[in-house]
Amino acid sequence: MADEDPTETREAKLAQRRARVEYFAFIAQIVSAIAIVISLVFVGIQLHDGNTVTLRNESNATMTQWSAFRASIYSDRDTAEVFRAGMSGAPPLDATDQLRFGYIMREHAWATFQIWDRAKRGLVPSANFEAGAAPDYLKVICTPGGSVVWAGIRSEMPAPFVADMDRIAQAYAPAHHVSCIPEE
Repeated sequence: MADEDPTETREAKLAQRRARVEYFAFIAQIVSAIAIVISLVFVGIQLHDGNTVTLRNESNATMTQWSAFRASIYSDRDTAEVFRAGMSGAPPLDATDQLRFGYIMREHAWATFQIWDRAKRGLVPSANFEAGAAPDYLKVICTPGGSVVWAGIRSEMPAPFVADMDRIAQAYAPAHHVSCIPEE
């Protein structure tokens, strides 16, 4: 060992230390990469849970809006009578009740649109519109009086919503033996 050059041994020891430090740095990189993956999985779970809560809140808001609309009809006999008489179209409503029926129909149209919009944005399941709100509104607009008022309201509504209502009405009308177009 006396033949060894002290600078060579020192360089060898430094190289070994450098190799160990690089090895530990490599291990640290692997551990940190695993920790990042675990934290991303955790964030993904948290986002999913947050989205679930948001969707539930959106459904609750929709239900609250519909409850207020329905309550306006079932809690007031006079309003319910105007609604029923307006849909039947016979006998014709007087001017005041025509105005009231028109506003009830608009309110129903906009409430239905709100569900359509939420379904299109993925905030509620599409079945909320396709199997729920749309057929409910078709039960109203596919009546003699309802179709007349809907013919006027449809120009106030967004065209894609009207197109979807028309598409669903094409299957609904023959299945229920009704017409969703006003008779002339």
